[in-house]
Amino acid sequence: MATNQHFRSAFRGFNREDVVHYIEYLNNYYAAQLEQLNAQLSAVQPADPELLDRLEKAEARCAELEAELAAKQAEAPVVANPTGEELEAYRRAERTERQARERAKQIYTQANAVLAEVTLKAETASAQVAAAADQVTAKLQGTKAAFEDAVAALYAIRPEA
Repeated sequence: MATNQHFRSAFRGFNREDVVHYIEYLNNYYAAQLEQLNAQLSAVQPADPELLDRLEKAEARCAELEAELAAKQAEAPVVANPTGEELEAYRRAERTERQARERAKQIYTQANAVLAEVTLKAETASAQVAAAADQVTAKLQGTKAAFEDAVAALYAIRPEA
């Protein structure tokens, strides 16, 4: 936003129209910026469908394991004086719980790897979009300068009235 806004003075403050126009200008400017950023975001978002599918499967598996763990914990009775069978059942439950934790940790690690890969691709795409935008801006500035030079040349050779 490179505009330098000056408000005219009114009797008790600033001219109302100037302030209203400036506020409208700001709203339009930020709406345009938001629209541009949303367009860039939507261009970056379509990530690799295979990675998204793997992530969804990993999340589903994690939910299954958490439900399995909760069920196993709910099944384990609290016994004051355990017998041999109860001790064995308790050990099996502990073993199952440990395995479930290990699986959940593995799935968590895999999901993080997938997310890191998707993030890297999104950052790369974002950098490419930014580079393209910079190139377009540079070309537009060069074109603008050429037009300004042409207008100055035309005024220089303008015939006398």
